[in-house]
Amino acid sequence: TASERSMVHKYILDSVVYWAEEYHIDGFRFDLVGLIDTETVNDIVAAVHRSHPNVIFYGEGWTLETKVTKERVELATQPNSTKTPDFAYFCDTIRDGLKGSVFHADRKGYISGAEGLEQLMERCFLGQAPDWCSTPSQCINYASCHDNYTMMDRLALSAPESSRKEQIRMNNLAAAIYFTAMGIPLMQAGEEMLRTKVDEKGAFVENSFKSSDFVNSIKWDTLDEPEYRKVYEYYRGLIAFRKAHGALRLATPEEVTASVTPVRGLEKNVIAMKIKGGINGETAKEIFLIFNPNKTATTVALPDGTWQVCVNEELAGTGVLETVTCGWVNVAPVSAKILIRS
Repeated sequence: TASERSMVHKYILDSVVYWAEEYHIDGFRFDLVGLIDTETVNDIVAAVHRSHPNVIFYGEGWTLETKVTKERVELATQPNSTKTPDFAYFCDTIRDGLKGSVFHADRKGYISGAEGLEQLMERCFLGQAPDWCSTPSQCINYASCHDNYTMMDRLALSAPESSRKEQIRMNNLAAAIYFTAMGIPLMQAGEEMLRTKVDEKGAFVENSFKSSDFVNSIKWDTLDEPEYRKVYEYYRGLIAFRKAHGALRLATPEEVTASVTPVRGLEKNVIAMKIKGGINGETAKEIFLIFNPNKTATTVALPDGTWQVCVNEELAGTGVLETVTCGWVNVAPVSAKILIRS
């Protein structure tokens, strides 16, 4: 669609406003928003926010070889994100960093054994995806979505040497990272239940837009099994922890720079972040997050004080799992550990 033409612009704008007004839709996700010009996107957001300020807007800002019909028209792509300040974009940087490129299903990512990604994952955690994003409020963080393999199917393909238990820990580590990273977390429906998309012949389905209900249905009955229920509860705990801590929801790069500090001197592949309280209603004095993708445990030094563990390799939530006063903490293989200092 040539959104830069006045009547196409008006048609798109009027449609979105109508859906927000008449159907009370509280969020709009634009498929390939990189095909729509920045002026149209900004006008849509402004028009809806005049009466519905909490409606969210995000989309796929991939850069495509798309010609426009008017000169000096800029499209709503990731590199142009600063020109659409109230519109967010899918961060494929953290997605591919976590599990490997979606274009190469056999390649590993940070959670599954790829090395040398510490700096990239730090930048993504800070809401500063290299090459395009510096503002957390525009960064949609995710590990899996409706396109491409589900998280567990991807891990089965890229880390076939790993056990089922190890792959579940990889899945949970990815969730712990994107649910606590600066930005906006997004998850595929069913990821919290180890969703898989396998056809009648037992083959993994990469894109199931034309597949049957046998492939696409969410298998709710799996929640009766302890393995699935445990992951479901882990996701619930991560969501509760994020909601309880305002310092995980900083909106500007200035706030992030002032409050979040990467920890140095760690083992290879391990990353850790220290987040100060006193911002955005944060109730803790400090938050300390550690992510260990290695298949061996690691020990990380803690700042002085009494620390309370809220997330480990088995459980997540706002309750205290253990109290640490010895100045260091042990982090299990392929897991996250998140602590707070009250």
